[in-house]
Amino acid sequence: MSETPTPDAAAGRGPDKLLAIGAYGERVAAYRYLVLSEKAPDAQHRREFAAMADEEQEHKQRLEKLLAEMYPDADFVLTAEDKELVVTGPRIIEVRDEAEFHAALRMILETERKTARFYAQHAKSLPAESLRALFHELAEEGAEHYQRLRALARQAGLPHTADDAMD
Repeated sequence: MSETPTPDAAAGRGPDKLLAIGAYGERVAAYRYLVLSEKAPDAQHRREFAAMADEEQEHKQRLEKLLAEMYPDADFVLTAEDKELVVTGPRIIEVRDEAEFHAALRMILETERKTARFYAQHAKSLPAESLRALFHELAEEGAEHYQRLRALARQAGLPHTADDAMD
């Protein structure tokens, strides 16, 4: 499976499934940030991660509410390919030492970048203006989370990466 989805990776998926994919990504992000809020070595970082977990949880709830309201009969299972559109690496992370903390930060950085791309790509093609606006908003928030997380990673001593040069 490809680490980076092709531009048409969600082709053939309806707005109901796109909402579900987004909600899955937000659920994973909320969980990961919650783990970091408990395991980060610095109190300021723990507070930042807790705030980001709350934001991701709110996003998940918004997406799930829209899915239930707009598509009450939606019935499908997300495939591994669906999940790869918004999540990098395993869903569950373990952070017991600095190396695992840095590895989690790298994985979450890539996930934020991937999720922002997912929302931006699909914001243009959704049928309802309200969904297009929401996906556009979530794309912007994903990009903002990426920048916040990148700053936290630098403060935590995460070594410089090739991604930094691209931003």
